[in-house]
Amino acid sequence: MKNRTIRLIVVATVLVAAGGAQAAPLSRDDFQLTTTANLVSLCSADQTDPLYTAAQNFCHGFAVGTYRAIAAEEAASQVKHKLFCPPQQTMTRDQAISGFVQWASARPKTLESPPTDGIVEYLSTQYPCK
Repeated sequence: MKNRTIRLIVVATVLVAAGGAQAAPLSRDDFQLTTTANLVSLCSADQTDPLYTAAQNFCHGFAVGTYRAIAAEEAASQVKHKLFCPPQQTMTRDQAISGFVQWASARPKTLESPPTDGIVEYLSTQYPCK
């Protein structure tokens, strides 16, 4: 159980990293977080954007909160096949969020989905249980 907890923390850390991709200027509408595209915008905000700090804080809080809710539901579930399994290897937070941003950016349909669905889809496709 302790190893699983550590791996869950690693995945949460991975999801909330600051992105390195070039980003369009943020809009206050991005903070309404109606789509995964909004989350991608916040998580990949350019450091020169006036809303950068708020965007990063929002991205981190949303990603960690979503991850913890998913992990808690998985832990309480009686289903034998889990939605995702945390990776064995450790990544930096920058690597993880950059991976999420790149992955989501290449999927127009995912960008239109609610941000929680985008995170769930990312976790389940990138970290399937074997």
